[in-house]
Amino acid sequence: MNKTALFALALAAIGIIPSCTKEPVKKQVVFGNNEGMVVTSYETSPLVEQYSHSSWGYAIDLNGDGKDDAQFRSQVIYSEGGEQDVATELYCYDGFALLGEMINQEQYLHIDSAFHTEDSIWWVVDVSKTFSCERIAETDSILDATEKFSLFANNANDSFDNDNTFRSDYVILKSAYPTYSAEPESEGHILYQYLIKNENNCDVFPMEEAKYIGFRIADKDKTRLGWMKVILHNDNVELLETAIQK
Repeated sequence: MNKTALFALALAAIGIIPSCTKEPVKKQVVFGNNEGMVVTSYETSPLVEQYSHSSWGYAIDLNGDGKDDAQFRSQVIYSEGGEQDVATELYCYDGFALLGEMINQEQYLHIDSAFHTEDSIWWVVDVSKTFSCERIAETDSILDATEKFSLFANNANDSFDNDNTFRSDYVILKSAYPTYSAEPESEGHILYQYLIKNENNCDVFPMEEAKYIGFRIADKDKTRLGWMKVILHNDNVELLETAIQK
């Protein structure tokens, strides 16, 4: 074989070897690490809008394209007995997805009862029904099991990339099911009085502490990862910081 042929083979080998051994680089995002990120800090949360007499919140444009990507909304929930509490949710707009996982969530019913006499005629049974996503006692019955998306509440220095699970949906950050009394029932000389409770532990995003919510945005011909740093309060969400890949 002449020197020209050997030189050609050597060049071919140099061109082939890198293409066989080089692997694509995964772009990992670390919560709280600003390297390679466009970061926006908020001294105060975005202006809260009043959507109705019992609903308020704000929307955010996270990639600066002039379109809102996500919306935080809080709403007063009333019970039949006049009790009230505030529920808070996070909504996704087109092209925006949240970091989390799919889980199979079970809901349980826990019943307590107590007997006492109201007068010489009635025996009264006070029945307390508690709905929960965790068993209070071994005898609790399972009402249903539902597949749902569970949002991650991340800490600084946690990380994620495009291989994680994302979902474009709305998630409940804080549930609201006020305790209330249901219509009593009678049977003979027995009167059943019902108290309905909810443990509100089906959606357990931490409250009153700074957490990171990861997201992915479909941006033209590519996807970009980022985070929102928030504090969930009883009646709203405080936005501290947002970051998105450059």
